[in-house]
Amino acid sequence: MIANAVTIVIGLWLAYCAIFSTPPGEMNNIQLAIAAAVVVVCAFFARRSDVMRWQGTTNIAVGFVLGLLAAVRAYSGETPLAPFWILLLGGIAVAIMALWSILYRPDHTADAALS
Repeated sequence: MIANAVTIVIGLWLAYCAIFSTPPGEMNNIQLAIAAAVVVVCAFFARRSDVMRWQGTTNIAVGFVLGLLAAVRAYSGETPLAPFWILLLGGIAVAIMALWSILYRPDHTADAALS
C-alpha cells in the first residue's frame, strides 16, 4: 500500500510538471528518468500485495514508456507538444491505477456467506 501511495504522489507530480513547466512539457530528463524508475520499482513491489495485478502491470508499462521518453528526449530535439501529452496522460494514468489498487479491496465476507 505504501508503494501505491508513493506512485500516486509521483503521478500527480508528473502531471503537475507537465502542466506548469515553461514551456509545458519541458521537464528535466534526469528527473523524468528517476520518476520513471521509481514508478517501475514501486509498481513491482505493489503487485505482490495487490488483489488484482493488472494495475501494477499497467504502471510498470507506463513507467517504461516514461523512461523511454526521457531517453529519446535526451538525444533528440523534439517539440514539447508530444512530451507534454505523454507526461500529462502518463502521470494521470499512473496515479489512477495506483489509487484504484489502494481502494479496491473486495469484500470476502459476502463470498463466505454464500458458501
